[in-house]
Parts: sequence; C-alpha cells; structure tokens
Amino acid sequence: MKKFRRTGPMSLRRLIGNLLTQSRIMPILAVAAGLLPASTAFGVPLDLTTPPHPPDVSGSFATGTSAGGAGAIYSTIDSHPTGTGVFDPFLSYQAKAVEEGYNTSSGGNGQGFLDTKRVPQWNHDLHVGDLGVTTGPDGKGSFYAFELDANETGNGNIDRLLSIDDIRIYTSSTDTASSVGDDASKIDSLGNLRYAQNASLGVTANWVLIDASRSEGGSTSGSGSSDMILYVPTALFADAASTDFLYFYTINGVNNGADAGFEEWRFLTGPAVPDGGSTLLLLGSALTALGFLAGRRGFADHA
Repeated sequence: MKKFRRTGPMSLRRLIGNLLTQSRIMPILAVAAGLLPASTAFGVPLDLTTPPHPPDVSGSFATGTSAGGAGAIYSTIDSHPTGTGVFDPFLSYQAKAVEEGYNTSSGGNGQGFLDTKRVPQWNHDLHVGDLGVTTGPDGKGSFYAFELDANETGNGNIDRLLSIDDIRIYTSSTDTASSVGDDASKIDSLGNLRYAQNASLGVTANWVLIDASRSEGGSTSGSGSSDMILYVPTALFADAASTDFLYFYTINGVNNGADAGFEEWRFLTGPAVPDGGSTLLLLGSALTALGFLAGRRGFADHA
C-alpha cells in the first residue's frame, strides 16, 4: 500500500508531485500496481467518475478505515452554482500535484498551515455544534455531511481528475491546531479521531477518484459546481460536545494530482440536495404558478 511521509527540506509529497506529472501518473501507477504484491499495491480506488451522474455514484470502503469508518459514504453531487461567495467553505487549500490541509483560524492572515489559504475567512475553526444532521444518499441514516468543490482544469482530458487520498476528522475540547502547525506527521495530535479514510496516518491505500467536470459531462466546472459529498455517521461523534473543535484534514493528489485553483469544503447545515437544487427550483416554480392562479381567481371573484 502507498505510504506518504514528509522527509527533509523537500517533502515526499513534493517529490511525488514532481515525478508523477498529470500526463504520466495513471500509466505509472497501473504498471506499479501490477508489479507489486496485492498486500503492498496502491490499492483499488473508489471510482466516482463512472457516468452518468445522475444517478449519483456512491460507495464506501469496507476495510482499512478507522473503527466504524466503513459506514461513511462517498458520493457524487452537483450543487451549483457554487464558488466561494456562494459555497461558504470552512477549508480551502491549493498546491500543484499533492496538496493537504486542515481547517483552523490559526496560521496567519491569508496563508495558513500546510497548503491552506485564505485564513481565517474561508479556512477557519469549526465546532461540532455547527454541523447539521442529514440522511444518506438513500434517504436513510443519520450523518454529518461535508461537500467538496474541486477546482481542476481540463476540458475533457485527464486533468479534470483528482484523487482524494485521505480524510481524517478529529474533535478536541481545546484548540490544538497551533501545536500541530505545518508538521503533517503530527496530524493525529489534533484530537480524538472520529473518522479516517485510512486507519494509519501516511497510508493512502483507500483513495477516491473524482471527476471535477460537471456531473452531466462536458467541460470542467472549475469552481462552478460541487463534485463530491462525504457522509460520516453521527454515531462516531456520540460523546463529542457541541462546543468541541472539529478538525477536518485531507490530502489530495497522491494518486492523481491537483493542477489548478482552490479546493474547498463546506459542511451541510441540513438535508443535502443531490440534484443540484433543481428540486427547489421546481418547487419555486410550482409556488409561483399557484400564486398566479390564486391571483386570477381573486380577480375573477371581484369582477
């Protein structure tokens, strides 16, 4: 399985990014996976790129996650429009090839820890009580939902793809971000681990492949529409206080690199709308029509 650690002045993630360019990464990984024994291969990704979306493509990792983590669900989603002003992210980060970050209001004005940007406006502290409870993509269960708006280039080519190589969610009664800072090896010190896509920090055997183009196909959406939503069971946070800090760490691009603008995450405060808001649009249209008919009826009654 793939392991990932910072080493020396130039981190391994940067080295990987330099060696595995967008045009070569998938063929190299395919050959390497075929040469390695099954126990040490890069792993089989959760592929969310299979068209069409809709219907949305969803999946979970059966093994290799933190305790209880197999209940987390990854799904495509196409909320639009998005963009920073509409999307209201709590985590923003950007780097070429491999990028990583976690949310905190610490780390300076603008540039934050690791690859995070736009602190504290669009990369800031979050508390458990800020999250809304929603159901899963099948309308069942109780989850906290985190939505990704990936900003990748590529008009119909491989550059629109991005790997989500690990997600780790922690809670803490105190602000622990400053004690971790830019040291990715200390991420597990952020607090109590609530969910991990890969049980061990630095291992990226469980990874997700997403397509940053619009769900209906065509050119890349950039920051114009969201791309993936993660549903994490609320049961994993059973003993967390509403006032606890919540830290959301992610690393992208180890298996398929990043090449464009900010990646942004937001949390949902209520039920997800996986059809991009078209249901609300139809509902609004229906209410408008009813209002029009009611107006005509009132006019007739007074004629």
